[in-house]
Amino acid sequence: MRGMRIIRIMALTGWALLCWAPATAQAERAPRGEPSLNLPCPECGAIYEIREIRRERPAPATPQRALPVGPTLRFSLGDKADQKPHVDIYGSRSMRDSLVERYYEVIIRFDDGRWGRIEVPDASALKPGDRVHVHDQRIELPD
Repeated sequence: MRGMRIIRIMALTGWALLCWAPATAQAERAPRGEPSLNLPCPECGAIYEIREIRRERPAPATPQRALPVGPTLRFSLGDKADQKPHVDIYGSRSMRDSLVERYYEVIIRFDDGRWGRIEVPDASALKPGDRVHVHDQRIELPD
C-alpha cells in the first residue's frame, strides 16, 4: 500500500514537471520586456510634412570683432539711367547665411490620431510618408 502511494506521488510529480517545463521555456524565449507586435505604439506615426524654417540668429551681446558690413545707401548723381536711391546690405552671401539659422519643422500624424510638431536641425534623411517613432522630442527611423 505504501509502495503504491509512493508510485502515485512520483507519477504526479513527473506529470507536473512535464507540464511546467514547456511553460518556462516559452517564457525564457519571449521575456516580458520586449514589445509585442500586436500592441499599438503610442509614439509611432507617419511624417505628414517637412518645412524649412529660417530665422535670424540672435546677435551676441558684445561682438568680438567688428566687421565692415552693414546697410548702405547708394545713389548716383550723374547716372541718368539709375536716378533712384538704393538700400543694400554690404557683405558676402556666406556672411548673410551665417546670420541666418536654418532648422526643419516636421509635422507627424501619430497612429492614435494626434498631431505633433518636432524641430530638427537636419531633415535630409526624412521624407513625407516615412514611418517614425518619437522619443523625447527626437525622431527615430525604424531599422
